[in-house]
Amino acid sequence: MNLELRRKEIESRLTEIRGLAGNETDITKLESLETETTNLQEERSVIDKKMAIASKTEIKPIVIDNRTKVDKEKLEQRAASLRESRVIQVSSEEILLPDHTASGLAPVPFAQVSTLVDRVNVINLNGGETYKKSFVKNNGIAGTTLEGQPYSETEPAFGYLTISKVKITAYTEITEELEKLPAIPYQAEVLRNINISLKKKISEQILRGAGTTNTFTGIFSDAAVALADTTPLEIEAITDSTLDDIVFAYGGDEEVEGGAVLILNKNDLRAFAGLKTPEGRKVHSIDYVNKTIDGIPYIINSNCKAISDSNTAAGEYGIAYGALKNYEAPVFSPVEIGKSTDYKFKDGIISYKASVFTGGNVVGYNGFLRIKKKAAA
Repeated sequence: MNLELRRKEIESRLTEIRGLAGNETDITKLESLETETTNLQEERSVIDKKMAIASKTEIKPIVIDNRTKVDKEKLEQRAASLRESRVIQVSSEEILLPDHTASGLAPVPFAQVSTLVDRVNVINLNGGETYKKSFVKNNGIAGTTLEGQPYSETEPAFGYLTISKVKITAYTEITEELEKLPAIPYQAEVLRNINISLKKKISEQILRGAGTTNTFTGIFSDAAVALADTTPLEIEAITDSTLDDIVFAYGGDEEVEGGAVLILNKNDLRAFAGLKTPEGRKVHSIDYVNKTIDGIPYIINSNCKAISDSNTAAGEYGIAYGALKNYEAPVFSPVEIGKSTDYKFKDGIISYKASVFTGGNVVGYNGFLRIKKKAAA
């Protein structure tokens, strides 16, 4: 049996059952759907275990990818320039790509930055000032026309937006002991610190950017032109119907949209995981390895206010749902890094500053559904 094909069939049937259950009122049919759902979820778990075992026992050839590799001589030259307090430039691809851990230096054992930064649509516009984008709001509909009468007008509606460059800066202090490390680990540690700090700010801006001067236009911003016609979904708490409410509220009237991602706080993921049926079974099947809830991908981001947190005020945005291609982040410059030993010379502290010009905005019409906390009744 083709395990991957069967798993896709199960996911398709579970999605179909979710839609049927939302409209069904017959208790007998609902019980039948519940039994089928349980059986399908158990079969999917067995398939996942089989696929995991197959993956572990498969002998894969070793492939070395040198596409983003920077040669040793170039790294040592950069490190020497940093020691001499000269300003250097680093390609934005080396900063805005996933972390590379330097040998001999133990990184922080937990994720410090949401993967949201790596999954939105990043565009290289090195040297640009602004980025203008147009988007389609809707397409027209043809009509029936009698002989001799004018044709039906079907002109599509368009929207327009501009992404201006935003200066993101980072300041890092390290001890002079790092100067004594070999050149390559020394520079890698400096870049790692800068990488994390820049990504943290960009991650925040993608969701919370106000859309004002020198800020991104974030998904939760009322200044997002492409989301101006959307109505946020308001919920008081995470319940057993919340996921269905989100999925069916997103997109147009002709289809349940696939390819969308749930962006939420870790505490709200925990709330989804804690939901149980009256019989004590979990409502949702959460895959923490592939990061899905009932097959729907999710991304954890601490800049989302948790709906499940009693301290989150009514009206706060907490969850976003949509296709990540609907958010674009142009990069207008390489990352520039400078060094100084003057500020804390007595303490043996070396200071670095870094800057990059980038920006971001929602570019897909109604491309995200925003979920906010509703005031308790």
